[in-house]
Amino acid sequence: STRMVGAVVMAHGDDRGLILPPRVAPHQVVIVPIGRGSDTGPVAEAAASLAGELGRLGVRVRLDDRAQLTPGFKFNEWELRGVPLRVELGPRDLAAGSATVAERLSGEKAQRPLVGVAAWLAERLEALQTEMLERARRFREQRTVRTDTFEQLVEAVAGGFALALHCGLFECEARIKEQTTATPRCVPLGAPLEEGPCAACGRASAYGTRVLFGRAY
Repeated sequence: STRMVGAVVMAHGDDRGLILPPRVAPHQVVIVPIGRGSDTGPVAEAAASLAGELGRLGVRVRLDDRAQLTPGFKFNEWELRGVPLRVELGPRDLAAGSATVAERLSGEKAQRPLVGVAAWLAERLEALQTEMLERARRFREQRTVRTDTFEQLVEAVAGGFALALHCGLFECEARIKEQTTATPRCVPLGAPLEEGPCAACGRASAYGTRVLFGRAY
């Protein structure tokens, strides 16, 4: 759905573009061969061989052999598109028996032995999936604050989410929205039972637990 796409972009993207979790990425690994003149053949052969090996392992791989584009253009394009792993393969890599692997999440590059790199990439994709989930959870938890007063609620929603007791009345919600642009997003499932005064107006809470407030984007 469009909401799911928006959530992925907002939760994982950065100023350079998308960062896609491996399990939903159309291309999980992109291979960019680098070579000119007499170097083109061996590099292209090695890149195609690696792509075939990854495909047999069930990895969604794209071999970007577009001759009319520079390697730099391709690197930038696949970063924008959020491909989890990019493999750069050139004459120097072949001579060293290695491949350069760039990770979209961290932006780091590292040399990996060409022998066995396909299996390593498949394992790394699973690890990246877990790392991205944990990273998003930490981000959410660090910006979700339990609030008991209206002032605390206002401060919390300015940079994240507020968990607050709420009376459920429309006029109270309207006041919160007018002053903060935040609205009730959901009543979290499995949240601890709790009663008390509404953080915004002081009336008795209506849901038996705290409500999550946040701004809509």
